[in-house]
Amino acid sequence: MEVEVEKALVASCRNGDRGAYAELVKVHAGRVFAICYGMLGNRHDAEDMAQQTLLKGFMQIQGIRDAGHFGPWLARIARNLCIDVIRQRKRPAAPAADLAGPHDQTDEWEYGRLEGALAQLSSDYRVPLLLFYFDGHSTKSIAATLGTTQAAIQARLSRGRKQLRKLLQAEGAE
Repeated sequence: MEVEVEKALVASCRNGDRGAYAELVKVHAGRVFAICYGMLGNRHDAEDMAQQTLLKGFMQIQGIRDAGHFGPWLARIARNLCIDVIRQRKRPAAPAADLAGPHDQTDEWEYGRLEGALAQLSSDYRVPLLLFYFDGHSTKSIAATLGTTQAAIQARLSRGRKQLRKLLQAEGAE
């Protein structure tokens, strides 16, 4: 979404236009879910946190400093909410074994193994991998979302792919 369009939509939201916020949600919901899923490793928790993020974004739209950076602002809200959940758990996220499909349906089973392997990665690698491969964001966009450099994201993607490959080879899934 163009910066000027995003600024106009944020301004409309500040004036109470719920339709403008719905447009912003259409653009950014996938990224928010990917961040939540990457950090929490559980689809159900990620959906809950994504909803909470979008609601909190709507409730706090007046507080955004730079309307042209709505996406990164919303991503920070998602990241902070997920960190709160992780702190409440007081333990790392368990592998997403509940997502594995039945063994008699090969595609679903392999997809479940991939999700399980992704869940074993640290969020430093899992979040960029999900945003890049499953949500289609560029390394520059991911860097802006996560508040780091493009080079750091490229390194995380490379290391994350290597770790994922090792996990899948160890399970005989590659």
